[in-house]
Amino acid sequence: MAKEDKITENSTANVSAKSKTLNQDIQQIVERQAKAWENANSEAIIADFAEDGVFIAPGISITGKEKIKKAAEDYFKGFKNTKVKITRIFSQGNQGAVEWTWSDENKETGKKSQLEDAIIFELKDGKIIYWREYFDK
Repeated sequence: MAKEDKITENSTANVSAKSKTLNQDIQQIVERQAKAWENANSEAIIADFAEDGVFIAPGISITGKEKIKKAAEDYFKGFKNTKVKITRIFSQGNQGAVEWTWSDENKETGKKSQLEDAIIFELKDGKIIYWREYFDK
């Protein structure tokens, strides 16, 4: 085997290993986020975000961990029994997408709701820098 072939082979193996690690990181982040929302744990939610991370959902755009934490706590004041069922996770490099089913119950009215949610996100240094949700209300 020529020296050039070994370099290419090693480079491919390194890229493959990095991709596998990133894919695992993305899956773990999605699972942690789902669990944090189910457990009404705003600290766990923001633990995965960069200091200047962006969270966007229909009708809301927030930048910064503390503002994201406050938005989560405001949600928890009005809703309970949040359940998140992950349907699919996709990843490519430092970006990911997830589909999940979200259900909850309004504390005041007792009304239960469920929606399909699609999310795209981007990581930098293992932290979420961009998280955008798409769903019909």
